[in-house]
Amino acid sequence: MSAETAKKYDAEKYWAERYQEIDLTKSGHIDLPVVYNQWLYRRKKERLLQGLYKAGFDPKGASILEIAAGTGVYVEMWKSLGVGSLSGIDISQNATDALAKRFPEYSFHKRDLTEPGLAALTGKGHDLVTAVDMLYHVVDDKDFPTALSNLADSCRPGGFLAIHDFFMHHRELDFGYIKLRTLKDYQVALDKAGFEIISRTPTFFLTVQTYDYKSLDTKKSMDRIWSRFIDPFITRSPGLAGRLGYYSDRILGAFIKEGPSFEMMICRRKA
Repeated sequence: MSAETAKKYDAEKYWAERYQEIDLTKSGHIDLPVVYNQWLYRRKKERLLQGLYKAGFDPKGASILEIAAGTGVYVEMWKSLGVGSLSGIDISQNATDALAKRFPEYSFHKRDLTEPGLAALTGKGHDLVTAVDMLYHVVDDKDFPTALSNLADSCRPGGFLAIHDFFMHHRELDFGYIKLRTLKDYQVALDKAGFEIISRTPTFFLTVQTYDYKSLDTKKSMDRIWSRFIDPFITRSPGLAGRLGYYSDRILGAFIKEGPSFEMMICRRKA
């Protein structure tokens, strides 16, 4: 990413403006309806828990650190599953204020993940650290190692890290406020930070716009299909589109191991 592009993305300003009002579209897909986002979150939570349960993680009584806690979708889920303690950070003061009011039993802090020393604020030894739909917003490559180091310092040896991202197979993509890194780059960075990858499973196939194709012509064709057919259908019937997409992605995800869109990755902190 060029220095000029980096200057255009002021993370704190961007998220302060985005979280002036709190709803699912602000932490999810802002260009898609709330009811459709509900279906997307249902699928992401399902994939997250599947990966963690398979890895042997039991949320009951566990200590969790949530990065970019946002609107509290996952906080609500963890509470229902009986976690022992939970801390969360977000770069938006409005988001953390709303979370603290809604979940007074947990602690939330306004914090940028790329600022060193996170564990001094939120504590070390968490059983699980989650960075769901967050790390692709760390667009400056100089900040990426610091972000991963913060995650490692906050996680106990043998503890888990969950990441939801694209993990691109063919090329990285830079949208200014989002940077989709390659799986290879992730593998190298995570290993250096002290994590081993346990699993990686595709989340979406049809319900969000896809980018990870070997051929640029294929990507252009899929972009046209999205803009001409899928996106208008979502706009007209978000509930129906969300339901159909959710069950379609579940079926496809049961058989296809590599997808063109978001994937859920579960890692373990090395001893």
